[in-house]
Amino acid sequence: MKILYVNDTAGEYVSAFDIQPDGTLKNRRNFARLQGVQKTDTGVNSGADGLAIDSKDRVYVCTITGVQVFSPKGEPLGTIPLSRPPQNLAFGGSDKKTLYVVGRGAAYKVQMLAQGFKGRVK
Repeated sequence: MKILYVNDTAGEYVSAFDIQPDGTLKNRRNFARLQGVQKTDTGVNSGADGLAIDSKDRVYVCTITGVQVFSPKGEPLGTIPLSRPPQNLAFGGSDKKTLYVVGRGAAYKVQMLAQGFKGRVK
Protein backbone atom coordinates (compact mmCIF):
# COMPACT_ATOMS: atom_id res chain seq x y z
CA MET A 1 0.00 0.00 0.00
CA LYS A 2 1.21 3.52 -0.78
CA ILE A 3 1.17 6.16 1.94
CA LEU A 4 1.21 9.95 1.69
CA TYR A 5 2.88 11.71 4.64
CA VAL A 6 1.99 15.35 5.35
CA ASN A 7 3.82 17.74 7.69
CA ASP A 8 2.02 20.43 9.68
CA THR A 9 4.29 23.41 10.40
CA ALA A 10 1.81 24.77 12.94
CA GLY A 11 0.99 21.40 14.47
CA GLU A 12 2.57 18.60 16.43
CA TYR A 13 1.86 15.60 14.20
CA VAL A 14 2.88 14.19 10.84
CA SER A 15 -0.29 12.89 9.19
CA ALA A 16 -0.55 9.81 7.00
CA PHE A 17 -3.10 8.93 4.33
CA ASP A 18 -3.57 5.68 2.42
CA ILE A 19 -3.38 6.28 -1.34
CA GLN A 20 -6.06 4.32 -3.15
CA PRO A 21 -5.51 2.75 -6.61
CA ASP A 22 -7.53 5.59 -8.19
CA GLY A 23 -5.32 8.20 -6.48
CA THR A 24 -7.81 9.27 -3.83
CA LEU A 25 -6.82 9.46 -0.17
CA LYS A 26 -8.42 7.57 2.72
CA ASN A 27 -7.77 6.80 6.37
CA ARG A 28 -6.22 10.06 7.60
CA ARG A 29 -4.38 9.44 10.84
CA ASN A 30 -1.71 10.89 13.10
CA PHE A 31 1.44 9.04 12.05
CA ALA A 32 4.10 10.54 14.34
CA ARG A 33 4.20 13.08 17.13
CA LEU A 34 6.93 15.68 16.62
CA GLN A 35 9.30 16.35 19.51
CA GLY A 36 10.30 19.81 20.78
CA VAL A 37 7.15 21.57 19.62
CA GLN A 38 6.95 25.18 20.82
CA LYS A 39 3.76 26.47 22.42
CA THR A 40 2.65 29.84 21.04
CA ASP A 41 -0.22 32.28 21.67
CA THR A 42 -2.00 30.83 18.64
CA GLY A 43 -1.29 27.14 19.23
CA VAL A 44 1.91 25.24 18.55
CA ASN A 45 4.86 25.50 16.16
CA SER A 46 6.86 22.47 15.06
CA GLY A 47 8.51 24.13 12.08
CA ALA A 48 7.86 20.87 10.19
CA ASP A 49 8.79 21.36 6.56
CA GLY A 50 10.72 19.01 4.26
CA LEU A 51 10.28 15.25 4.48
CA ALA A 52 12.19 12.26 3.07
CA ILE A 53 11.92 8.48 3.31
CA ASP A 54 14.80 5.98 3.32
CA SER A 55 15.02 2.48 1.87
CA LYS A 56 13.72 0.98 5.14
CA ASP A 57 10.64 3.27 5.12
CA ARG A 58 11.93 5.44 7.97
CA VAL A 59 10.60 9.00 7.78
CA TYR A 60 12.89 12.05 8.13
CA VAL A 61 11.23 15.38 9.00
CA CYS A 62 12.81 18.85 9.08
CA THR A 63 11.71 20.61 12.29
CA ILE A 64 12.86 23.42 14.57
CA THR A 65 14.90 20.89 16.60
CA GLY A 66 16.69 19.34 13.59
CA VAL A 67 15.88 16.37 11.39
CA GLN A 68 13.61 14.04 13.36
CA VAL A 69 13.63 10.38 12.33
CA PHE A 70 10.67 8.02 12.77
CA SER A 71 10.20 4.29 12.27
CA PRO A 72 7.69 3.05 9.67
CA LYS A 73 5.24 2.79 12.61
CA GLY A 74 5.75 6.44 13.62
CA GLU A 75 7.96 5.74 16.64
CA PRO A 76 10.64 8.39 17.29
CA LEU A 77 14.14 7.05 16.58
CA GLY A 78 16.15 10.21 17.19
CA THR A 79 17.04 13.65 15.89
CA ILE A 80 19.92 14.75 13.68
CA PRO A 81 20.92 18.07 15.29
CA LEU A 82 21.95 21.00 13.10
CA SER A 83 23.19 24.49 13.95
CA ARG A 84 20.20 26.09 12.18
CA PRO A 85 16.62 24.88 11.72
CA PRO A 86 16.38 22.86 8.48
CA GLN A 87 13.77 23.45 5.79
CA ASN A 88 14.28 20.68 3.25
CA LEU A 89 16.28 17.52 2.70
CA ALA A 90 17.01 14.75 0.21
CA PHE A 91 19.12 11.62 -0.01
CA GLY A 92 21.74 11.76 -2.75
CA GLY A 93 25.11 10.55 -3.93
CA SER A 94 25.80 7.48 -6.04
CA ASP A 95 24.89 5.18 -3.14
CA LYS A 96 22.07 7.39 -1.76
CA LYS A 97 23.83 7.46 1.64
CA THR A 98 24.36 11.22 1.78
CA LEU A 99 21.62 13.33 3.33
CA TYR A 100 21.62 16.87 1.96
CA VAL A 101 19.83 19.36 4.21
CA VAL A 102 19.23 23.09 3.63
CA GLY A 103 17.69 25.86 5.68
CA ARG A 104 18.04 29.39 6.98
CA GLY A 105 21.01 30.19 4.72
CA ALA A 106 22.91 26.99 5.50
CA ALA A 107 23.56 23.74 3.64
CA TYR A 108 24.60 20.47 5.29
CA LYS A 109 25.98 17.22 3.90
CA VAL A 110 25.49 14.33 6.34
CA GLN A 111 27.01 10.91 5.66
CA MET A 112 24.47 8.27 6.64
CA LEU A 113 24.43 4.56 7.39
CA ALA A 114 20.86 4.54 6.11
CA GLN A 115 20.25 4.59 2.38
CA GLY A 116 17.67 6.75 0.66
CA PHE A 117 14.82 5.28 -1.33
CA LYS A 118 16.05 3.84 -4.63
CA GLY A 119 13.91 3.81 -7.70
CA ARG A 120 10.80 5.74 -8.57
CA VAL A 121 7.38 5.75 -7.00
CA LYS A 122 4.83 4.17 -9.34
